[in-house]
Formats: sequence, C-alpha cells, structure tokens
Amino acid sequence: MPLFSVIIPTYNRLALLQRTLDSVWAQRFTDFEVAVVDDGSTDGTAEWLDLHGRGTRVLKQTNRGPGAARNLGASQAEGEYLAFLDSDDLWFPWTLEIFTKLIREFRSPAILSAKLVEFGDETELTSVSEEPVKADPFPDYFASSRNGYFVGSGMSVLQRDAFLRTGGYTSQKVYAEDHDLILRMGTAAGFVQVLRPATIAWRRHAESATGGLQHGFGGGIRWLLEQEHRGIYPGGEKRARERRTIISRHVRPAALGDLRRGKKKEAWELYRATFRWNLQLRRWKFLAGFPLRACFVR
Repeated sequence: MPLFSVIIPTYNRLALLQRTLDSVWAQRFTDFEVAVVDDGSTDGTAEWLDLHGRGTRVLKQTNRGPGAARNLGASQAEGEYLAFLDSDDLWFPWTLEIFTKLIREFRSPAILSAKLVEFGDETELTSVSEEPVKADPFPDYFASSRNGYFVGSGMSVLQRDAFLRTGGYTSQKVYAEDHDLILRMGTAAGFVQVLRPATIAWRRHAESATGGLQHGFGGGIRWLLEQEHRGIYPGGEKRARERRTIISRHVRPAALGDLRRGKKKEAWELYRATFRWNLQLRRWKFLAGFPLRACFVR
C-alpha cells in the first residue's frame, strides 16, 4: 500500500495537465500512485493518457464535476493518504517529502493543508525555494478556527479512511464543496497547516476553476449555512462557536461578491443570516462596513 494516492480530476485541460503530471513525476519522495479522473473531456485527454500515462491509472466518467471525479478517484485509491491536486496546478519537487515528514512527526493527522503560492507564468516560480519546514498543528480542524486557515480541494492531503467515513465530497452541485467536506471532517483527529516552504503553486488563468465559479460562490456559502442549521456538521453545541467562526469567515467575501455583481438582496441575506454570529465574534468592521458599502450599490 503506497503512502499517497495522488488524485487529479481534469476536464479539457490537456496542455496544463501535462505540466501538472510532470510536477508529480518530479517528486523526490516516490511512494505514491497516481490516478487521473477524466471528467468527460473532449480535447483528447483520454487518448493522450492512454499513450503517455506512464503508469498513471486513468479513470473516466461523464461530465459530473470535480467533486464526483475526486470521489471516483478516492473509491479506487489504495494509499493511506489522498493527495488531491488540480489539473492546472503544480507541485514542487519537495512537496510529498514535506507531507511525509509532517505525517510522521504529528502521528498521522487526518487533514494536512498545503502552503500555496500563486503564479501566472511559470517563470515566476523560479524565486520559490525550499526552506526549513514549519507547520502549525492542531487537535482537529475546528481547533484552528481562530487562525483563518482554509483547506481548498487542491491543497488537501487527507487520511483516506477519515475521508471515506464522511462519505467524501457531496453529490450536490454546489460551489463550496471543499469547505463542506472539511467542515464534515472538522473533528477528525489531527490537522496540520504547512507554513513553509510553499508546497503547491496555484495557477491564475482565465479558465481557472476559482475564477469561473465566483458567480456562484454566494450560493455555495448559503448552502453551508443551511447545512449548519440542519446540524450536519459534527461537534454539537460544544463546537458551534468554532464552526461558525469558520463559516462566517467565508460569508464576508461571498456577501461582498454578491454586492459587486449587483445581487443586493442575496448579499443582505448572507449578512442577516450571520449577523448574530458576527456580533458574538465582535467583527465590528464587517458589521459596520457592509451596510455602508451596500448604500452605494444601486
């Protein structure tokens, strides 16, 4: 059983996928398997993988979105940990070596989150260097609520058994599925945030998933609120403050994003839904600043 199963969902990104795979095969730590999940690509991805996959396990599905693709990869994985990587991002040669060190040092935590750097052109990454490892460990993800750490889907390294116990990514097509997953894993034992060195390079480009999904992010955050009110997330009342600290932190960019797009009603709904939480958390800047900003939106 390998330590890592590297799972890469992809959809019509053949040129970028090739660079992503190059960064995986350049890893100094080699105890891993790779699964690329082709989410119904029409750009020759499947054919290229058949010819040049170089030991990569290729899984195929009709276009159902990245969450479903990650679940398919996880269902076939054999590694102790699932290392998720988006098909337009890059790892550094030391990435899996760093995660291995932290897994051993902190006794197999359920969740590890990468240190991210952004880039538009790969030449920007020449300034990124390997540094002494520094990480921030917690008993679980909820315990990190005051620190503002988030675990994006392509940044996450998750203990496979803990992931499977949650049921994986939701089958609902929502734009906050990665936040939802980590909230459902919020009390799983052990969370480690990498502080240095950088372990993943997130590519800025016109077709990036984050850029393309911003229009629906507010709806995804509303879905998280609904899940919280339904009692879906673990920890009960004892951990409610931590959960709501995390969730309400996502509300601010979602509400402001709705304002920028002229969705004033939706923005106010998010503001009102978390007003009491933000009051308890003493987030005076947002509580006072949002109404002022909304006054200037027609």
